[in-house]
Amino acid sequence: LMSRNWEMIMDFKVHGQGRTLYGDGFALWYTNERQLKSGPVFGGKNKFTGLGIFFDTYSNHNGEHSHGHPYVSAVVHNGTQEYDHDSDGTHNELAGCQSSFRGQKHDTFVSIKYINNILTVHTDVRGKGKWVKCFEVKNVILPIGYHIGLSASTGDLADNHDILMLKLYEVDLVPGQTFD
Repeated sequence: LMSRNWEMIMDFKVHGQGRTLYGDGFALWYTNERQLKSGPVFGGKNKFTGLGIFFDTYSNHNGEHSHGHPYVSAVVHNGTQEYDHDSDGTHNELAGCQSSFRGQKHDTFVSIKYINNILTVHTDVRGKGKWVKCFEVKNVILPIGYHIGLSASTGDLADNHDILMLKLYEVDLVPGQTFD
């Protein structure tokens, strides 16, 4: 991706037979690796360099956190940090929000914007065609030239993680312009 400012919109479905036990989730990656290596972080490598947007459906409850699941979060790593599954990654996340994206009968969407070093995530999981802000984080520094990837993992449980559409837009701004 050779753009400083961009937006991704993804149409996805997470579903399965489980009513109380299901997991683990999936990830959208913006990393320095051209080919995503498999591993324990929602199907991707643990010590990654770049941005991970995680769609976590299973609460591990082995560490402190004060959020429910399903949960959407963002993590930026430099290749040395480990993702802590026991705490559902909350100790090194940039931000996150609870989002009921699993098991919906209608389409579910996420918008991920990176504009002027601000990372903003919105969801549309209620089938109403309205975006709801999940989080916004300022001063996020991501280099250009990284690669987009997707991965998923079910651990010992089972679920379907369907990516129906992923669109990437370059956002052109004139100096001093902001984007909402």
